[in-house]
Amino acid sequence: MAASGLGVMEERNVFKKYWVEHTTDLTVESMMLDSQASDLDKEERPEILSLLPNLEGKCVLELGAGIGRFTGELAEKAGQVIALDFIDKAIKKNEYIDGHYKNVKFMCADVTSPTLNFPPNSLDVIFSNWLLMYLSDEEVEHLVERMLKWLKPGGNIFFRESCFHQSGDHKRKSNPTHYREPRFYTKVFKECHMQDGSGNSYELSLIGCKCIGAYVRSKKNQNQISWLWEKVDSKDDKGFQKFLDTSQYKCNSILRYERVFGPGYVSTGGYETTKEFVSMLDLKPGQKVLDVGCGIGGGDFYMAETFDVEVVGIDLSVNMISFALERSIGLKCAVEFEVADCTKKTYPDSSFGVIYSRDTILHIQDKPELFRTFYKWLKPGDKVLISDYCKKAGPPSPEFASYIKQRGYDLHDVKEYGQMLKDAGFIDVIAEDRTDQFIRVLQKELETVEKEKDEFISDFSEEDYNDIVGGWNAKLQRTAKGEQRWGLFVANKK
Repeated sequence: MAASGLGVMEERNVFKKYWVEHTTDLTVESMMLDSQASDLDKEERPEILSLLPNLEGKCVLELGAGIGRFTGELAEKAGQVIALDFIDKAIKKNEYIDGHYKNVKFMCADVTSPTLNFPPNSLDVIFSNWLLMYLSDEEVEHLVERMLKWLKPGGNIFFRESCFHQSGDHKRKSNPTHYREPRFYTKVFKECHMQDGSGNSYELSLIGCKCIGAYVRSKKNQNQISWLWEKVDSKDDKGFQKFLDTSQYKCNSILRYERVFGPGYVSTGGYETTKEFVSMLDLKPGQKVLDVGCGIGGGDFYMAETFDVEVVGIDLSVNMISFALERSIGLKCAVEFEVADCTKKTYPDSSFGVIYSRDTILHIQDKPELFRTFYKWLKPGDKVLISDYCKKAGPPSPEFASYIKQRGYDLHDVKEYGQMLKDAGFIDVIAEDRTDQFIRVLQKELETVEKEKDEFISDFSEEDYNDIVGGWNAKLQRTAKGEQRWGLFVANKK
Protein backbone atom coordinates (compact mmCIF):
# COMPACT_ATOMS: atom_id res chain seq x y z
CA MET A 1 0.00 0.00 0.00
CA ALA A 2 1.31 3.46 -0.86
CA ALA A 3 2.58 5.65 1.93
CA SER A 4 0.54 8.69 2.88
CA GLY A 5 1.66 12.32 2.47
CA LEU A 6 4.70 12.87 0.26
CA GLY A 7 4.75 9.21 -0.91
CA VAL A 8 1.27 9.53 -2.40
CA MET A 9 2.14 12.82 -4.12
CA GLU A 10 5.30 11.27 -5.55
CA GLU A 11 3.31 8.33 -6.94
CA ARG A 12 0.75 10.65 -8.55
CA ASN A 13 3.57 12.62 -10.16
CA VAL A 14 5.13 9.41 -11.49
CA PHE A 15 1.84 8.42 -13.13
CA LYS A 16 1.22 11.90 -14.49
CA LYS A 17 4.70 11.93 -16.04
CA TYR A 18 4.09 8.41 -17.41
CA TRP A 19 0.87 9.47 -19.17
CA VAL A 20 2.21 12.79 -20.38
CA GLU A 21 4.98 10.78 -22.03
CA HIS A 22 2.54 8.29 -23.59
CA THR A 23 0.02 10.85 -24.83
CA THR A 24 2.32 12.91 -27.05
CA ASP A 25 0.65 11.39 -30.15
CA LEU A 26 -2.89 11.16 -28.76
CA THR A 27 -3.70 8.11 -30.89
CA VAL A 28 -5.54 4.88 -30.09
CA GLU A 29 -2.14 3.14 -30.17
CA SER A 30 -0.70 5.50 -27.55
CA MET A 31 -3.78 5.23 -25.32
CA MET A 32 -3.89 1.41 -25.52
CA LEU A 33 -0.07 1.11 -25.51
CA ASP A 34 -0.25 -1.58 -28.19
CA SER A 35 0.77 -1.73 -31.85
CA GLN A 36 -2.34 -3.87 -32.54
CA ALA A 37 -4.59 -1.22 -30.97
CA SER A 38 -6.70 -0.47 -34.05
CA ASP A 39 -7.65 -4.14 -34.56
CA LEU A 40 -8.09 -4.77 -30.85
CA ASP A 41 -10.26 -1.67 -30.46
CA LYS A 42 -12.63 -2.80 -33.22
CA GLU A 43 -13.16 -6.10 -31.43
CA GLU A 44 -13.01 -5.17 -27.76
CA ARG A 45 -14.92 -1.88 -27.72
CA PRO A 46 -18.27 -3.44 -28.78
CA GLU A 47 -17.64 -6.26 -26.31
CA ILE A 48 -17.08 -3.88 -23.39
CA LEU A 49 -20.10 -1.77 -24.32
CA SER A 50 -22.23 -4.93 -24.46
CA LEU A 51 -21.37 -5.59 -20.79
CA LEU A 52 -22.81 -2.28 -19.59
CA PRO A 53 -26.27 -1.89 -18.06
CA ASN A 54 -29.00 0.01 -19.90
CA LEU A 55 -27.79 3.63 -20.24
CA GLU A 56 -30.97 5.12 -21.69
CA GLY A 57 -31.52 8.51 -20.06
CA LYS A 58 -28.91 7.77 -17.38
CA CYS A 59 -26.26 10.06 -15.88
CA VAL A 60 -22.86 8.45 -16.57
CA LEU A 61 -19.52 9.43 -15.07
CA GLU A 62 -16.61 8.27 -17.25
CA LEU A 63 -13.38 8.22 -15.25
CA GLY A 64 -10.10 8.19 -17.17
CA ALA A 65 -11.90 9.13 -20.38
CA GLY A 66 -8.69 9.85 -22.30
CA ILE A 67 -9.18 10.91 -25.92
CA GLY A 68 -12.71 9.54 -25.92
CA ARG A 69 -12.54 5.95 -27.15
CA PHE A 70 -15.78 5.31 -25.25
CA THR A 71 -17.13 8.83 -24.67
CA GLY A 72 -19.06 9.18 -27.92
CA GLU A 73 -20.50 5.66 -27.63
CA LEU A 74 -21.70 6.41 -24.09
CA ALA A 75 -23.16 9.76 -25.20
CA GLU A 76 -25.18 8.05 -27.96
CA LYS A 77 -27.19 6.18 -25.30
CA ALA A 78 -26.93 8.08 -22.02
CA GLY A 79 -28.90 11.13 -20.92
CA GLN A 80 -25.73 12.84 -19.67
CA VAL A 81 -22.02 11.94 -19.68
CA ILE A 82 -19.32 13.53 -17.54
CA ALA A 83 -15.99 12.70 -19.23
CA LEU A 84 -13.07 13.17 -16.86
CA ASP A 85 -9.31 12.72 -17.27
CA PHE A 86 -6.25 14.14 -15.50
CA ILE A 87 -4.25 14.78 -18.70
CA ASP A 88 -5.37 18.16 -20.02
CA LYS A 89 -4.18 17.45 -23.55
CA ALA A 90 -6.16 14.19 -23.72
CA ILE A 91 -9.45 15.64 -22.47
CA LYS A 92 -9.11 18.57 -24.90
CA LYS A 93 -8.73 16.13 -27.80
CA ASN A 94 -11.76 14.24 -26.46
CA GLU A 95 -13.72 17.48 -26.49
CA TYR A 96 -12.51 18.22 -30.02
CA ILE A 97 -13.74 14.78 -31.19
CA ASP A 98 -16.93 14.47 -29.11
CA GLY A 99 -17.81 18.08 -28.34
CA HIS A 100 -20.72 17.92 -30.79
CA TYR A 101 -22.54 15.76 -28.25
CA LYS A 102 -24.44 18.37 -26.24
CA ASN A 103 -25.02 15.90 -23.38
CA VAL A 104 -21.29 15.57 -22.56
CA LYS A 105 -19.44 17.65 -19.99
CA PHE A 106 -15.61 17.51 -20.22
CA MET A 107 -13.51 17.84 -17.05
CA CYS A 108 -9.77 17.83 -16.43
CA ALA A 109 -9.32 16.46 -12.91
CA ASP A 110 -7.48 13.78 -10.96
CA VAL A 111 -9.81 11.13 -9.46
CA THR A 112 -7.65 11.04 -6.32
CA SER A 113 -8.05 14.76 -5.63
CA PRO A 114 -10.16 15.50 -2.52
CA THR A 115 -11.57 18.54 -4.34
CA LEU A 116 -13.22 16.27 -6.93
CA ASN A 117 -16.70 15.58 -5.69
CA PHE A 118 -20.22 14.83 -6.85
CA PRO A 119 -23.44 15.06 -4.84
CA PRO A 120 -24.48 11.85 -3.02
CA ASN A 121 -26.87 9.61 -5.02
CA SER A 122 -26.40 11.72 -8.17
CA LEU A 123 -24.95 9.22 -10.66
CA ASP A 124 -26.57 6.22 -12.34
CA VAL A 125 -23.45 4.62 -13.81
CA ILE A 126 -19.72 5.05 -13.19
CA PHE A 127 -17.55 3.72 -16.01
CA SER A 128 -13.79 3.34 -16.16
CA ASN A 129 -11.46 1.50 -18.50
CA TRP A 130 -7.85 1.03 -17.33
CA LEU A 131 -7.89 3.47 -14.41
CA LEU A 132 -7.50 1.69 -11.07
CA MET A 133 -4.20 0.06 -12.06
CA TYR A 134 -2.73 3.60 -12.10
CA LEU A 135 -3.72 4.19 -8.46
CA SER A 136 -2.11 2.94 -5.26
CA ASP A 137 -3.99 0.35 -3.17
CA GLU A 138 -4.94 3.09 -0.71
CA GLU A 139 -6.21 5.35 -3.51
CA VAL A 140 -8.32 2.53 -4.96
CA GLU A 141 -9.95 1.90 -1.59
CA HIS A 142 -10.65 5.60 -1.06
CA LEU A 143 -12.07 6.05 -4.57
CA VAL A 144 -14.42 3.07 -4.17
CA GLU A 145 -15.79 4.62 -0.96
CA ARG A 146 -16.46 7.89 -2.77
CA MET A 147 -18.01 6.21 -5.81
CA LEU A 148 -20.40 4.28 -3.58
CA LYS A 149 -21.59 7.61 -2.09
CA TRP A 150 -21.95 9.30 -5.50
CA LEU A 151 -23.97 6.41 -6.94
CA LYS A 152 -27.75 6.21 -6.72
CA PRO A 153 -29.20 3.09 -5.05
CA GLY A 154 -29.55 0.53 -7.85
CA GLY A 155 -26.81 2.30 -9.83
CA ASN A 156 -23.82 0.50 -11.34
CA ILE A 157 -20.04 0.69 -11.39
CA PHE A 158 -18.26 -0.88 -14.37
CA PHE A 159 -14.50 -1.08 -14.58
CA ARG A 160 -11.90 -2.99 -16.59
CA GLU A 161 -8.25 -3.53 -15.63
CA SER A 162 -5.08 -5.29 -16.76
CA CYS A 163 -4.25 -7.89 -14.12
CA PHE A 164 -1.18 -10.06 -13.41
CA HIS A 165 1.04 -8.64 -16.18
CA GLN A 166 1.38 -6.20 -19.10
CA SER A 167 -0.53 -6.89 -22.35
CA GLY A 168 0.47 -4.09 -24.70
CA ASP A 169 3.72 -4.22 -26.67
CA HIS A 170 4.32 -0.44 -26.63
CA LYS A 171 7.92 0.38 -25.63
CA ARG A 172 8.16 2.01 -22.20
CA LYS A 173 11.17 3.47 -20.43
CA SER A 174 9.60 2.39 -17.15
CA ASN A 175 6.24 0.97 -16.17
CA PRO A 176 4.78 1.97 -12.78
CA THR A 177 1.44 0.22 -13.49
CA HIS A 178 -0.01 -2.00 -10.71
CA TYR A 179 -0.83 -5.36 -12.34
CA ARG A 180 -2.82 -6.76 -9.46
CA GLU A 181 -4.53 -10.09 -8.90
CA PRO A 182 -8.28 -9.81 -9.65
CA ARG A 183 -9.03 -10.87 -6.09
CA PHE A 184 -7.69 -7.53 -4.86
CA TYR A 185 -10.37 -5.58 -6.76
CA THR A 186 -13.14 -8.01 -5.87
CA LYS A 187 -12.25 -7.82 -2.18
CA VAL A 188 -12.01 -4.00 -2.05
CA PHE A 189 -15.37 -3.51 -3.79
CA LYS A 190 -17.10 -6.29 -1.84
CA GLU A 191 -15.96 -4.96 1.52
CA CYS A 192 -16.95 -1.34 0.87
CA HIS A 193 -19.98 -0.22 2.92
CA MET A 194 -21.58 3.13 3.64
CA GLN A 195 -24.38 4.64 5.69
CA ASP A 196 -26.29 7.70 4.52
CA GLY A 197 -27.67 10.54 6.64
CA SER A 198 -30.94 8.68 7.14
CA GLY A 199 -29.22 5.60 8.53
CA ASN A 200 -29.62 3.47 5.41
CA SER A 201 -26.71 1.09 4.79
CA TYR A 202 -25.45 0.31 1.29
CA GLU A 203 -22.83 -1.93 -0.29
CA LEU A 204 -21.84 -3.22 -3.72
CA SER A 205 -23.16 -6.48 -5.12
CA LEU A 206 -21.24 -8.21 -7.93
CA ILE A 207 -23.35 -8.58 -11.08
CA GLY A 208 -20.64 -9.89 -13.41
CA CYS A 209 -16.91 -10.44 -13.80
CA LYS A 210 -15.25 -11.78 -16.95
CA CYS A 211 -12.19 -11.90 -19.18
CA ILE A 212 -12.30 -9.65 -22.21
CA GLY A 213 -12.74 -12.19 -25.01
CA ALA A 214 -10.99 -10.06 -27.62
CA TYR A 215 -7.70 -10.49 -25.77
CA VAL A 216 -8.26 -14.22 -25.26
CA ARG A 217 -8.87 -14.68 -28.98
CA SER A 218 -6.11 -12.39 -30.28
CA LYS A 219 -3.40 -12.86 -27.65
CA LYS A 220 -4.55 -16.00 -25.74
CA ASN A 221 -4.38 -13.73 -22.74
CA GLN A 222 -6.83 -13.88 -19.81
CA ASN A 223 -5.48 -10.88 -17.92
CA GLN A 224 -7.94 -8.25 -19.21
CA ILE A 225 -10.79 -8.43 -16.73
CA SER A 226 -13.99 -6.44 -16.22
CA TRP A 227 -16.37 -6.14 -13.28
CA LEU A 228 -19.96 -4.86 -13.01
CA TRP A 229 -21.31 -3.93 -9.56
CA GLU A 230 -24.67 -2.65 -8.30
CA LYS A 231 -25.30 -0.43 -5.27
CA VAL A 232 -27.71 -2.37 -3.05
CA ASP A 233 -29.25 -2.10 0.39
CA SER A 234 -27.05 -4.00 2.86
CA LYS A 235 -30.15 -5.79 4.17
CA ASP A 236 -30.95 -7.27 0.73
CA ASP A 237 -30.58 -11.03 0.30
CA LYS A 238 -27.29 -11.64 -1.59
CA GLY A 239 -28.54 -15.04 -2.74
CA PHE A 240 -26.87 -18.29 -3.65
CA GLN A 241 -23.63 -16.73 -4.90
CA LYS A 242 -22.84 -15.36 -1.45
CA PHE A 243 -23.64 -18.76 0.10
CA LEU A 244 -21.18 -20.48 -2.26
CA ASP A 245 -18.33 -18.04 -1.66
CA THR A 246 -18.78 -17.85 2.11
CA SER A 247 -19.66 -21.51 2.75
CA GLN A 248 -18.98 -24.41 0.39
CA TYR A 249 -16.45 -22.64 -1.84
CA LYS A 250 -14.46 -20.43 0.47
CA CYS A 251 -10.90 -19.97 -0.82
CA ASN A 252 -9.47 -22.42 1.70
CA SER A 253 -12.14 -25.01 0.81
CA ILE A 254 -11.32 -24.73 -2.90
CA LEU A 255 -7.61 -25.26 -2.22
CA ARG A 256 -8.43 -28.32 -0.08
CA TYR A 257 -10.56 -29.76 -2.90
CA GLU A 258 -7.80 -29.08 -5.39
CA ARG A 259 -5.34 -30.93 -3.15
CA VAL A 260 -7.63 -33.99 -3.29
CA PHE A 261 -8.66 -33.85 -6.97
CA GLY A 262 -5.34 -32.68 -8.39
CA PRO A 263 -3.92 -29.37 -9.72
CA GLY A 264 -6.61 -27.36 -11.52
CA TYR A 265 -9.53 -29.62 -10.60
CA VAL A 266 -12.42 -29.51 -8.12
CA SER A 267 -14.59 -32.33 -9.50
CA THR A 268 -14.64 -36.09 -9.03
CA GLY A 269 -11.60 -37.89 -10.41
CA GLY A 270 -9.80 -34.74 -11.52
CA TYR A 271 -7.65 -35.19 -14.61
CA GLU A 272 -8.42 -38.92 -15.11
CA THR A 273 -12.21 -38.60 -15.35
CA THR A 274 -11.84 -35.39 -17.35
CA LYS A 275 -9.64 -37.16 -19.90
CA GLU A 276 -12.08 -40.08 -20.13
CA PHE A 277 -15.22 -37.96 -20.50
CA VAL A 278 -13.69 -35.42 -22.90
CA SER A 279 -12.62 -38.30 -25.17
CA MET A 280 -16.35 -38.95 -25.71
CA LEU A 281 -16.88 -35.47 -27.19
CA ASP A 282 -14.92 -35.90 -30.44
CA LEU A 283 -13.63 -32.32 -30.16
CA LYS A 284 -12.43 -30.60 -33.34
CA PRO A 285 -9.96 -27.65 -33.63
CA GLY A 286 -11.75 -24.31 -33.55
CA GLN A 287 -14.90 -25.74 -31.93
CA LYS A 288 -16.45 -23.59 -29.19
CA VAL A 289 -17.11 -25.27 -25.84
CA LEU A 290 -19.19 -23.95 -22.93
CA ASP A 291 -18.18 -25.32 -19.53
CA VAL A 292 -21.01 -24.76 -17.02
CA GLY A 293 -19.58 -24.75 -13.50
CA CYS A 294 -15.98 -24.58 -14.69
CA GLY A 295 -14.48 -24.46 -11.20
CA ILE A 296 -10.81 -23.47 -11.25
CA GLY A 297 -10.37 -24.25 -14.93
CA GLY A 298 -8.36 -27.49 -15.16
CA GLY A 299 -10.76 -29.17 -17.59
CA ASP A 300 -10.95 -26.06 -19.75
CA PHE A 301 -7.17 -25.77 -20.05
CA TYR A 302 -6.98 -29.48 -20.90
CA MET A 303 -9.57 -29.17 -23.69
CA ALA A 304 -8.08 -25.99 -25.15
CA GLU A 305 -4.47 -27.16 -25.08
CA THR A 306 -5.12 -30.77 -26.21
CA PHE A 307 -7.77 -30.21 -28.88
CA ASP A 308 -7.23 -26.57 -29.93
CA VAL A 309 -10.81 -25.62 -29.07
CA GLU A 310 -12.10 -22.30 -27.69
CA VAL A 311 -13.59 -22.67 -24.21
CA VAL A 312 -15.90 -20.35 -22.30
CA GLY A 313 -15.92 -21.31 -18.63
CA ILE A 314 -18.67 -19.90 -16.40
CA ASP A 315 -19.16 -20.36 -12.67
CA LEU A 316 -21.34 -18.61 -10.10
CA SER A 317 -18.55 -18.67 -7.51
CA VAL A 318 -16.36 -15.56 -7.60
CA ASN A 319 -13.67 -17.46 -5.71
CA MET A 320 -13.61 -20.26 -8.30
CA ILE A 321 -13.21 -17.82 -11.21
CA SER A 322 -10.49 -15.90 -9.34
CA PHE A 323 -8.46 -19.09 -8.99
CA ALA A 324 -9.15 -20.05 -12.63
CA LEU A 325 -7.79 -16.69 -13.80
CA GLU A 326 -4.68 -17.11 -11.66
CA ARG A 327 -4.13 -20.65 -13.04
CA SER A 328 -4.36 -19.30 -16.61
CA ILE A 329 -1.23 -17.12 -16.36
CA GLY A 330 1.30 -18.07 -19.00
CA LEU A 331 -0.74 -20.91 -20.53
CA LYS A 332 -1.52 -19.08 -23.80
CA CYS A 333 -4.70 -21.00 -24.60
CA ALA A 334 -8.11 -19.88 -25.85
CA VAL A 335 -10.05 -20.02 -22.58
CA GLU A 336 -12.13 -17.18 -21.20
CA PHE A 337 -13.75 -17.17 -17.77
CA GLU A 338 -16.80 -15.38 -16.41
CA VAL A 339 -18.66 -15.17 -13.11
CA ALA A 340 -22.17 -15.97 -14.31
CA ASP A 341 -25.40 -17.72 -13.32
CA CYS A 342 -26.18 -20.27 -16.04
CA THR A 343 -29.92 -19.88 -15.35
CA LYS A 344 -29.74 -16.14 -16.15
CA LYS A 345 -26.97 -16.01 -18.74
CA THR A 346 -27.95 -15.48 -22.37
CA TYR A 347 -26.15 -16.55 -25.54
CA PRO A 348 -27.36 -16.47 -29.14
CA ASP A 349 -28.87 -19.71 -30.43
CA SER A 350 -26.35 -22.21 -31.86
CA SER A 351 -23.39 -20.51 -30.10
CA PHE A 352 -21.58 -23.69 -29.03
CA GLY A 353 -20.45 -27.01 -30.46
CA VAL A 354 -20.28 -28.64 -27.02
CA ILE A 355 -21.77 -27.96 -23.59
CA TYR A 356 -19.86 -29.65 -20.79
CA SER A 357 -20.67 -29.69 -17.07
CA ARG A 358 -19.14 -31.58 -14.18
CA ASP A 359 -20.97 -32.10 -10.87
CA THR A 360 -22.61 -28.67 -10.98
CA ILE A 361 -26.22 -28.96 -12.10
CA LEU A 362 -27.13 -30.57 -8.76
CA HIS A 363 -27.36 -26.93 -7.58
CA ILE A 364 -29.99 -26.03 -10.23
CA GLN A 365 -33.64 -26.42 -9.19
CA ASP A 366 -35.28 -26.07 -12.61
CA LYS A 367 -33.28 -28.55 -14.68
CA PRO A 368 -35.90 -28.96 -17.47
CA GLU A 369 -35.72 -25.22 -18.24
CA LEU A 370 -31.90 -25.27 -18.14
CA PHE A 371 -31.77 -28.23 -20.54
CA ARG A 372 -34.11 -26.46 -22.97
CA THR A 373 -31.71 -23.50 -22.82
CA PHE A 374 -28.73 -25.79 -23.46
CA TYR A 375 -30.57 -27.17 -26.48
CA LYS A 376 -30.96 -23.68 -27.94
CA TRP A 377 -27.32 -22.76 -27.28
CA LEU A 378 -25.99 -25.84 -29.11
CA LYS A 379 -25.52 -26.14 -32.85
CA PRO A 380 -27.53 -28.88 -34.63
CA GLY A 381 -25.78 -32.25 -34.41
CA ASP A 382 -23.64 -31.22 -31.45
CA LYS A 383 -23.30 -32.59 -27.97
CA VAL A 384 -23.91 -32.05 -24.26
CA LEU A 385 -22.00 -34.03 -21.61
CA ILE A 386 -22.91 -33.85 -17.93
CA SER A 387 -21.71 -35.72 -14.85
CA ASP A 388 -23.78 -35.11 -11.75
CA TYR A 389 -24.81 -36.30 -8.33
CA CYS A 390 -28.00 -38.34 -8.42
CA LYS A 391 -30.15 -40.37 -6.02
CA LYS A 392 -31.77 -43.79 -6.10
CA ALA A 393 -35.29 -44.10 -7.54
CA GLY A 394 -38.10 -43.36 -5.11
CA PRO A 395 -38.20 -41.18 -1.99
CA PRO A 396 -34.89 -40.69 -0.15
CA SER A 397 -34.40 -41.75 3.45
CA PRO A 398 -34.99 -39.02 6.06
CA GLU A 399 -31.22 -38.85 6.65
CA PHE A 400 -30.39 -38.40 2.95
CA ALA A 401 -33.30 -35.98 2.48
CA SER A 402 -31.85 -33.87 5.30
CA TYR A 403 -28.44 -33.87 3.59
CA ILE A 404 -29.99 -32.80 0.26
CA LYS A 405 -31.90 -29.98 1.96
CA GLN A 406 -28.87 -28.80 3.96
CA ARG A 407 -26.80 -28.59 0.75
CA GLY A 408 -29.60 -27.03 -1.29
CA TYR A 409 -29.30 -29.76 -3.94
CA ASP A 410 -31.91 -30.90 -6.44
CA LEU A 411 -31.23 -34.60 -7.09
CA HIS A 412 -32.95 -37.07 -9.42
CA ASP A 413 -32.44 -40.71 -10.25
CA VAL A 414 -30.35 -41.47 -13.34
CA LYS A 415 -33.28 -42.57 -15.52
CA GLU A 416 -35.35 -39.49 -14.61
CA TYR A 417 -32.35 -37.23 -15.33
CA GLY A 418 -31.95 -38.75 -18.79
CA GLN A 419 -35.66 -38.33 -19.46
CA MET A 420 -35.41 -34.60 -18.72
CA LEU A 421 -32.79 -34.32 -21.47
CA LYS A 422 -35.08 -36.21 -23.88
CA ASP A 423 -38.00 -33.96 -22.94
CA ALA A 424 -35.83 -30.92 -23.76
CA GLY A 425 -35.46 -32.22 -27.33
CA PHE A 426 -32.15 -34.09 -27.15
CA ILE A 427 -31.70 -37.36 -29.03
CA ASP A 428 -29.36 -40.36 -28.62
CA VAL A 429 -29.46 -39.78 -24.87
CA ILE A 430 -27.05 -41.94 -22.87
CA ALA A 431 -27.85 -42.01 -19.15
CA GLU A 432 -25.35 -44.19 -17.27
CA ASP A 433 -25.18 -44.93 -13.56
CA ARG A 434 -21.46 -44.49 -12.83
CA THR A 435 -21.73 -45.00 -9.05
CA ASP A 436 -19.28 -47.92 -9.04
CA GLN A 437 -16.69 -45.68 -10.69
CA PHE A 438 -17.57 -42.91 -8.21
CA ILE A 439 -16.88 -45.27 -5.29
CA ARG A 440 -13.52 -46.38 -6.74
CA VAL A 441 -12.45 -42.78 -7.28
CA LEU A 442 -13.56 -41.72 -3.77
CA GLN A 443 -11.63 -44.61 -2.21
CA LYS A 444 -8.49 -43.76 -4.20
CA GLU A 445 -8.74 -40.05 -3.29
CA LEU A 446 -9.30 -40.87 0.38
CA GLU A 447 -6.35 -43.27 0.48
CA THR A 448 -4.07 -40.61 -1.05
CA VAL A 449 -5.13 -37.99 1.51
CA GLU A 450 -4.69 -40.42 4.42
CA LYS A 451 -1.26 -41.49 3.12
CA GLU A 452 -0.19 -37.83 2.93
CA LYS A 453 -1.79 -36.86 6.23
CA ASP A 454 1.23 -35.06 7.68
CA GLU A 455 1.81 -32.97 4.53
CA PHE A 456 -1.92 -32.15 4.30
CA ILE A 457 -2.04 -30.98 7.93
CA SER A 458 1.17 -29.01 7.44
CA ASP A 459 -0.27 -27.20 4.39
CA PHE A 460 -3.74 -26.74 5.88
CA SER A 461 -4.69 -27.84 9.40
CA GLU A 462 -5.79 -30.91 11.32
CA GLU A 463 -9.36 -29.58 11.22
CA ASP A 464 -9.14 -29.33 7.42
CA TYR A 465 -7.81 -32.87 7.22
CA ASN A 466 -10.62 -34.20 9.43
CA ASP A 467 -13.23 -32.31 7.37
CA ILE A 468 -12.02 -33.85 4.10
CA VAL A 469 -11.65 -37.39 5.47
CA GLY A 470 -15.03 -37.12 7.19
CA GLY A 471 -16.67 -35.77 4.03
CA TRP A 472 -15.25 -38.53 1.81
CA ASN A 473 -16.23 -41.25 4.31
CA ALA A 474 -19.76 -39.82 4.46
CA LYS A 475 -20.02 -39.99 0.64
CA LEU A 476 -18.82 -43.60 0.72
CA GLN A 477 -21.43 -44.44 3.36
CA ARG A 478 -24.23 -42.80 1.35
CA THR A 479 -23.21 -44.66 -1.81
CA ALA A 480 -22.85 -47.97 0.11
CA LYS A 481 -26.46 -47.58 1.23
CA GLY A 482 -27.47 -46.96 -2.38
CA GLU A 483 -28.79 -43.48 -1.56
CA GLN A 484 -26.26 -41.31 -3.38
CA ARG A 485 -25.61 -42.12 -7.04
CA TRP A 486 -23.41 -40.61 -9.74
CA GLY A 487 -24.64 -40.23 -13.29
CA LEU A 488 -23.03 -39.59 -16.67
CA PHE A 489 -25.22 -38.14 -19.40
CA VAL A 490 -24.38 -37.61 -23.07
CA ALA A 491 -26.90 -36.38 -25.65
CA ASN A 492 -27.05 -34.81 -29.11
CA LYS A 493 -29.07 -31.98 -30.58
CA LYS A 494 -31.05 -32.98 -33.67
